Amino acid sequence: MKVLGCFKIVPDLDLVVEEDWTEKEQLKIDTGYVKLVWNCFDESALEMMLRLSDLSEGFDVVYELSALTVGKQKHESFLKTLYALGFKHGIRICNEEELLFDSEQIAEGIANYVKTRETQDVIVTGIQSSDGSNRKTPYLIAEKLGWPCITQVIGMETVDEMTLKVTCQIPGGELTQTVKTPCVLAVGNASCAYLRIPTLKDKMKLGKQPIEQISPESLGMKTVREHAKIVALHSVERKRNTIVISGETPKEKAESLYKEYLKGRIEE
Repeated sequence: MKVLGCFKIVPDLDLVVEEDWTEKEQLKIDTGYVKLVWNCFDESALEMMLRLSDLSEGFDVVYELSALTVGKQKHESFLKTLYALGFKHGIRICNEEELLFDSEQIAEGIANYVKTRETQDVIVTGIQSSDGSNRKTPYLIAEKLGWPCITQVIGMETVDEMTLKVTCQIPGGELTQTVKTPCVLAVGNASCAYLRIPTLKDKMKLGKQPIEQISPESLGMKTVREHAKIVALHSVERKRNTIVISGETPKEKAESLYKEYLKGRIEE
């Protein structure tokens, strides 16, 4: 079974200093100085693929894992990490421009890769990215391929060469269903939140495999942004209303806190 994991590399926004959270004239926040990390949901999806492959030995099913990203040349180091972890193919759709709010073009490139370059049985993505949070890409991929799409996936198990057992979160609980391929799976808040770390030996042995590079134009992606245009940018006000508790000593402040704010709630 061929499984394609689609992932995005994002800046670690926790490292952006407060003074940089200001809109520039070019409607862009400077994140060039922070380190790059896996998008959190995509990282869960990639680890879930590895676990699926690990547990398939007793089912006589062979999983061929591939990974694809739409991004810059410096993102190829992440594909090399996946090679070291056991992925067989690494693909980068070469794009040096930011497609932050253009899910249509991302989905177009991924769907056309599967249609024209390498057929797949399952496409696994994260439910959304941490920077854009568009939450549209897996749906658009499925629509362009005519495949079913299952979201909020938190677990995958092997059934046979054409079937998976998929567990997803639903309001009030979990739903486990048997799914026939082909299909698109969008991973949500899965327990396997972090990707395993390859050994140095595996990095030296497997991490130097060639990465397939594809131009976006050959996959029908438009280099000129048409589907999305940023027209405004502003920061979200995150301050909370606060009340200062008066009192000369800590004891007086504690008594004031109890009498004015806690006593009534405790009695209720």
